[in-house]
Amino acid sequence: MSYRGLAVRAAWALAFLAPPSSAETPILGVAQVVGADLGCLRGRSEDIIAVFACGTRCEPIPWQLDERAADGRWALTDGPEPNPDDSPASIDDDDVMLWMVGDAGARDPAGAGSFDADCVVELAVEQGGVTAWVYAVAARHAPARRAARRYVEYDAERDLVLGAHVALGFGAATPRYLAVRAADGTLGPNLLDRLKVRASARFLGLIPLGRDEDDIEWRFAAWRAGPIRVLRREYQWIRLGWGLRTPIFETESLVTRDTVEMPVRLRLNFPPTFFFGGIEVQAVLDFRDLRGWRVAGAGVESVTVGDGRADLDRRRSDWIALSNDSVTLVLALVLGESLASLEPTLVYREADDDLGPEEQRGEMPGVGFRLTQWTAVDRGEHGFAATAYALPAGVDLERFTAQRASPVRVRTTVLRGG
Repeated sequence: MSYRGLAVRAAWALAFLAPPSSAETPILGVAQVVGADLGCLRGRSEDIIAVFACGTRCEPIPWQLDERAADGRWALTDGPEPNPDDSPASIDDDDVMLWMVGDAGARDPAGAGSFDADCVVELAVEQGGVTAWVYAVAARHAPARRAARRYVEYDAERDLVLGAHVALGFGAATPRYLAVRAADGTLGPNLLDRLKVRASARFLGLIPLGRDEDDIEWRFAAWRAGPIRVLRREYQWIRLGWGLRTPIFETESLVTRDTVEMPVRLRLNFPPTFFFGGIEVQAVLDFRDLRGWRVAGAGVESVTVGDGRADLDRRRSDWIALSNDSVTLVLALVLGESLASLEPTLVYREADDDLGPEEQRGEMPGVGFRLTQWTAVDRGEHGFAATAYALPAGVDLERFTAQRASPVRVRTTVLRGG
């Protein structure tokens, strides 16, 4: 796979900016547990399973079962190229049960006694020194009780993911649509021109080459939407010129209420600098007009969009944040160990000129990451991930980055049905 393929896949992960969830820094993310750890729930049908959180009483919360096909990929049931599971709607060892971390509640003093079920599993959710609990149960009769609310939706006709306050539109090689969603469901104006991908290098050290997102060919494959997250798969390849293209590679976007995550694993058949020198890859969100928003990165003073300054550009950082009076949006990049030699620096631009291809002239601002120093990257397996978050306005970003580094852990205890 070429370094251009790497650039495009990394860029997907920077595309989704989700809504804030509370006035304080929330316990972020999605809790998950694999089927092999669910004890007496293994092999049970999905329609008899419910997940409860307890306060003054125990009530069902939204949850989702994501299944894996025989080849290890997510089993996506909808779209032109679905790959359904061979044992659908039942909990296999490699399937995953998911729920929102913030929905977990108090530990139920009655334990299994609160539930009319022949299998009760207590799930302790731990993050950053905080523990909360949910209870997964197999009801004696189908259907089990379910929460009515959903955290995400997918409009397949428009290729649009809808969160509580934000909608992200696909339908192209890179996203071209991002809008705030009002409480009544209506959408505001599109804030995003496009996600720009710029890859440049010199072939054999002599011939300058460059590619952008309009050189990407793509084919939509499959999707699955539950109440917790949307999974969306497509295939991409890049025109190189002279009738040549890169190998076809698979991309999957995982979108929740608060995040979009893109874990990427790839194999390079040769070091990227074997044929190419001076490699630089940029993935930049080109916003139409965010004048007055504040932008900040790790260890640097923030700037105001529209003041013409570029204090953040080329600063080394693995995250960048944009904020106004209602929300803070954070884009974060995590490189795997084999890519640790790359140097991620911030891209921050305010421009009125044509930096095409684009629909609207200029960038206000252009925000993202630049990756250089590819000389130490070897062939073989590599991995990285990028995630976009939404936080309340005025959030302590240092506190958030510390919390982001603290993984969500789940401990399971079978209370009934061993």
